[in-house]
Amino acid sequence: MNVLTECLSQGTSPASVISFAKEYLKQEGFEELYYDKMLSPKENGKFFITPFPDVLFAFTTGNAKAKIQSLRMAFAHVDQPCFKVKGKPDFKSMGCAMLNVEVYGGMMDHTWFDRPLGIAGTIMLRGEDVFKPEEVLYDSKRPIAVIPGLAIHMQREANNGWKIDRQKELMPLMGIANGRWTEGAFLHFLSEELSVDESEILSYDLNLYNYDQPQLCGVKEEILCSPRIDNLASVSALLESITDGERESGINLIGLFNHEEVGSFTKSGADSTLLESILNRILSGMGCSKEQIEISLAQSYYLSVDGAHAAHPNYTDCCDTTTRAYIGQGATIKVSGTQKYASDCRMYAILLGLAEKYDILLQEINDRNTIRGGTTLGPMIGSHLPMMGCDLGIPMLAMHSARETMAMEDYISLCRLVTAFFTE
Repeated sequence: MNVLTECLSQGTSPASVISFAKEYLKQEGFEELYYDKMLSPKENGKFFITPFPDVLFAFTTGNAKAKIQSLRMAFAHVDQPCFKVKGKPDFKSMGCAMLNVEVYGGMMDHTWFDRPLGIAGTIMLRGEDVFKPEEVLYDSKRPIAVIPGLAIHMQREANNGWKIDRQKELMPLMGIANGRWTEGAFLHFLSEELSVDESEILSYDLNLYNYDQPQLCGVKEEILCSPRIDNLASVSALLESITDGERESGINLIGLFNHEEVGSFTKSGADSTLLESILNRILSGMGCSKEQIEISLAQSYYLSVDGAHAAHPNYTDCCDTTTRAYIGQGATIKVSGTQKYASDCRMYAILLGLAEKYDILLQEINDRNTIRGGTTLGPMIGSHLPMMGCDLGIPMLAMHSARETMAMEDYISLCRLVTAFFTE
């Protein structure tokens, strides 16, 4: 519970998630390797590498010095729908200091009204070397903005549904303008937060996030409501599993990618050559030849771990009629006849065998024919590295809302299943 809630609370931007993961892994005895240096991992070791500040790979090696190293891998993404701060964000409206933002990912717009919003991300400062600016990880750690909704008296038909104008209606309010508001107020705010001169700030990648904290609810406190459950619950589960799972031979590896919510077509995304490059460097650093690397990959398996849609008690016609997942009844394998997910019957059988052996709750979900579910990392990874793979995750309610809902029992099931995958 502590790892999950800390990840949800501290993971307020992709870079913050990776920072949290690094600290967790260091405490668990993992050694940091560096992307711009030679990789020479030894047997019976624990390592992690961050090629970029928003992506991480952690892996363990067994005792064997074999040239064929089967891999068990699990992947998740660290981003979530949010608001990105634009380059020149300051403007004033009706006496209020406002912030111009861009919607990132497929958010449920109306759930962001009247929430306390913090701001987090990366700020680049002037450095001694023009090619090496100073990078600062920033989190306001307090609410600094809100998107105020419009009173029902001014939109009598609001409860019948309305289309939200993102450029007009989703602009955050940061404070009272009056005489204190000036052009460049946001840059001035950042300089005060960092205690630097405004001229030292070169650029930033900042997002607004829901400041609400994780909260257990229900008469038995078996339900967790929190921002960022999709997909930081998966990130947390992978961190716990890579430290708990252990095999005598072979490599266990987790990968935390960015930009899944906008397509993954980036250097930090899963739909790139980054994973293949990392695996080749790890295996060649352990003495494997090109052919031995290819044989190792042919004997490997992967999991794509991302949130799943649970059957909704108030919207019973939004799930499949027979193959659906319920909160509180275990982790969920995602299956699609159109190959929208990586799962096939062989990997399904393997995970089912693990679930039966370790007495783990496990479900299966198919999309309803008339409702298309979200995308995952699974097919992307399988298209770059043809291996046996499977999509699975925690069933949740209100995915992509500013605040989502899951059952703690399902998180426990996911952790146990991925740990078994890393152990057997």
